[in-house]
Amino acid sequence: MTMEHAEAIDTGAAERYALGEMNETERDQYEEHFFDCPDCADEVKAATLFLENAEAVVREDDPPAEKDPSERRVSVPVSRWGDWKALFWPMPLGAAAALALFLGGPAVYLASVKVPELERARAEAESLQAAPWVFLSVSRSEPPVIRVASTQRMVGLTLSKSETRSLPFYLCEVRDAGGRVVLSNVVAAPPRGGELQILLPTGTLQPGAHAVAVAGLETVSSRPTASDFTLYPFVFERQ
Repeated sequence: MTMEHAEAIDTGAAERYALGEMNETERDQYEEHFFDCPDCADEVKAATLFLENAEAVVREDDPPAEKDPSERRVSVPVSRWGDWKALFWPMPLGAAAALALFLGGPAVYLASVKVPELERARAEAESLQAAPWVFLSVSRSEPPVIRVASTQRMVGLTLSKSETRSLPFYLCEVRDAGGRVVLSNVVAAPPRGGELQILLPTGTLQPGAHAVAVAGLETVSSRPTASDFTLYPFVFERQ
């Protein structure tokens, strides 16, 4: 059963999906909905980018040798959807501010919040971006090298067609040289006859050999086997 649009809006589904707060059944219902709903798809993309930028703010806060007075226990109260549990954990206040605004509810802070970092993260997430575009194939030849500047947060990938049968969804995984999955998502199939195109976030990607592993799915909740995946190797470098 697919989630209705009104239910998705009323329950804050995009935010809960990005934060991993849905159970498996609700997640599958929402995924089936937002693949056919451009508005909800945009909400999920915006929520994901916002969280990534909030995490980047945390990474920029290098803790000093002595205890940083700005790092204190922060309480984020229950949001407007009511049934969430309050969250309690130690984190820099810049990230706490980002999360509080993301959840859409007020928060009580024990010290001043880092508003400039929050505003910069939000501006970056909503700004136009220059992104290189790379064609990947299953060829056994030398894998292409993807080079990005420090300011480039996304890389576009076009994946060559590897099968004639078209499926409605595709599980895309980015794996490192050791086979560890570092990024994963289910995406909708391209237009009939087209090649699959995805945007690759570069913020957490480490330099070195990688591969995009793709498996076709009949439904968003299908579980492919190892033999169902096609590998598109590449080497990632930062300039």
